[in-house]
Amino acid sequence: MTETIELKQEGELNAAEVVKFFDNVRNENGEKLTQSEKRGHLRFLFVQLYHDKEKNTCELSDGTIVPIVVHRRQEGRASAYYLNTARAPRDAIFKAFAERMGITYRTQKSEAKKIGELIVSDVKHLFDDVKSEDGKKLSGFKKQDRLNGLFRKLYEHPEENICEVAGKKIAIIVERLGVNNRTAFCINGIESRQEVLKAFADWAGCRYCPEKEEPENLQEKQAGELTSRECARIFHKVENRSHEYKKYTSERLAQWFEYIYNNPKLNQVRLPNGSSVEIIVRRQSYAQQCYCLNTSDETVKPFVLKRVAEISKAEICLENLHLKPHSKNALYKSIIAVCKAEQTAKTESDRVYYRTYAQKAYESLSPRSGELTVTEWLQHIASQKSKT
Repeated sequence: MTETIELKQEGELNAAEVVKFFDNVRNENGEKLTQSEKRGHLRFLFVQLYHDKEKNTCELSDGTIVPIVVHRRQEGRASAYYLNTARAPRDAIFKAFAERMGITYRTQKSEAKKIGELIVSDVKHLFDDVKSEDGKKLSGFKKQDRLNGLFRKLYEHPEENICEVAGKKIAIIVERLGVNNRTAFCINGIESRQEVLKAFADWAGCRYCPEKEEPENLQEKQAGELTSRECARIFHKVENRSHEYKKYTSERLAQWFEYIYNNPKLNQVRLPNGSSVEIIVRRQSYAQQCYCLNTSDETVKPFVLKRVAEISKAEICLENLHLKPHSKNALYKSIIAVCKAEQTAKTESDRVYYRTYAQKAYESLSPRSGELTVTEWLQHIASQKSKT
């Protein structure tokens, strides 16, 4: 017998609309899912629960029995599964769904990260003797991954996640929402920073090194300098730097940025005028330190991008590159620089890159002349100069 599918009602929510309210969504291997995989698995759970008629019920406070998941259709779209939040209180449906599927219902969204709250990359250098479960001392990205796991583990044990300072109980690890809208676990360093760091080290069985707390005289991040997260849309097919698989492009780039910065001979790119500049710079951005592309100078940017792509075996997507210089003069100088580089390029792929970059910069420049290409525009400028 064919199922009669009703029209979707206003207030019924699909998986994408409720994903932020649920946590501990895991695949068949027990791995915690995030972003698109998490949404996809929630859709699967919706379907699974809908077809289990015994489980797909929720008793409301007045004794009414209602379904948790409903099957609906919209005009011009394929049918889909929704939480029944039009005919029943949202909180009751969310709670019932989480209980049936063995996941966690978040009653509140994580707070935004505050200045003084520190992610692992901010404090990993302050901890020594960080060891794996089999007692092997870790370093580099293995150490960072281990600390991330320990941050999560401590947060999930509230009775242990406490540091007492002057009679006041302070949470050691807090869960926060970062600028990229992803949750992260942070050391609660807003107050009593050193006591909290030491409390974490004591719990984790590692050593806190306060002597490494001396602040570095780092420059503030400058306009135009790009972090690995900001570069993710520009670089495609970035190779994994280590044997540990990193799913997201920003994570892979972060590995490459740190590697390049810590290899001074590699951290150089030669410009057409014969001078060399750093590819990666270390900066202070709000409460944390980060590695950035040295791209504040528009005349340097195309060569830095190209060199990073060569090192990381990546492809550059110039369509996703946003050129917003402080002045049109800076962009004009950039066009001249890449056009000169094109003339001396040794390979056709290099010539194509410089030519494409020059055209992209020319379109961003938006000159008032009627030329469609950067070549025509430069020829026009040259002819105007020859007349004067």
